[in-house]
Amino acid sequence: MGFRKQLILITMSILFHLSATTANGQDLTFPKADSVSAAYFMAGNWQQVISFGNEALGSHIDFPHLRMRMGYAFFSTGNYSGALGQYQKVLANDAGNDTARYYAYVCNKYLNRDAEAYYHAARLDSLTLKSEKLSPFGLVQAGLETGIKNPDNSYRGNAFYSRISLSNRLGYHLVLDQSLAYFNQPITIRETQRQQINTSDAQQEYYGKLTWSVFNKLQIIGAYHYFNTSYQQTTYKNNAGLTAIKYLGSYFDIQADVAFSNINGNNFMQYDSKLTIYPLGNLNLYTISGFTVADATHINYVFSQLLGFKAAKNLWIEGFATFGKLDNYFEYDALYIYNAIDVTTFKAGATLYYQAGKHALLYLNYTDEKKTDAIENINYNQNSITAGITWKF
Repeated sequence: MGFRKQLILITMSILFHLSATTANGQDLTFPKADSVSAAYFMAGNWQQVISFGNEALGSHIDFPHLRMRMGYAFFSTGNYSGALGQYQKVLANDAGNDTARYYAYVCNKYLNRDAEAYYHAARLDSLTLKSEKLSPFGLVQAGLETGIKNPDNSYRGNAFYSRISLSNRLGYHLVLDQSLAYFNQPITIRETQRQQINTSDAQQEYYGKLTWSVFNKLQIIGAYHYFNTSYQQTTYKNNAGLTAIKYLGSYFDIQADVAFSNINGNNFMQYDSKLTIYPLGNLNLYTISGFTVADATHINYVFSQLLGFKAAKNLWIEGFATFGKLDNYFEYDALYIYNAIDVTTFKAGATLYYQAGKHALLYLNYTDEKKTDAIENINYNQNSITAGITWKF
């Protein structure tokens, strides 16, 4: 029975290929495009669905069933960006198409774009929402990370950093991310050859970020970061804010933002642009490029580049580098702020991510920083290791 079924499928594929070849030799019409794409679709020949669909679109033959077939073909081959592009086209003309809406939700989830996924979830029917365990208000994820920084400088002790985080939905169009963090590093100040002062650079932090999915593909982001810094006998109550606009295409995201802060009594501004690209339409390969203009004591330019790829089942690797003077520099929507005593002039490293089951994501980061001692005026290296876990609900 199995051999007969296989023979029938092979015969059907040959017939479908012949019909497609005949269609390609003539001017394509709507009936031919419909029948041939349907034949490839029913046979599960996803690459032919995609290539023939692109040929039909190139001949200005465009209809919802063709887009839906192409979307599912892209989805079945793991190209979630390609699938999303097709489903977005369907939704642009028929916002009530439940199937296209559901796959737009799923594709965004698989591209790690939760806030955009929830935007589409708002239009799903109650049965689908129940099966996906979604409600307007709910937890998105929780996280914990901790790390140690080891400086190659006898006047700097090991620094310790820890952060806990929680994200939740405030309705399907609004996501709130919050964090509490603590940093501490021993500092030695040499006043004379024989006299030294031992102190520390300690910091307690609160971070909050709201992501508002205003329209399909468009988000507005607002973030606030408070950090209470103690150094020697002085305590500084520092504040930073960020406003961003983000556009989410099928194969890319682009963001522009402005950050403003008051750190140790001084005002600073930072202007950022960031481009994320998914060349394969999934997280098997992705890049993030960032360019920053910072207005501190003088204009400063910073460029950052990240490359991530799937190395094995459930395992991803990211490599990154940041070039420029990181003086009161904000990173990841002002989540991390480089305002230590010593300025970082370059950093590079790598992060390993391991998906441990359905909910837990484990990660391990190594970073090497080039720094300048603000007191002794010497250059040194600092190595850091950070481990963390993110739990998705």
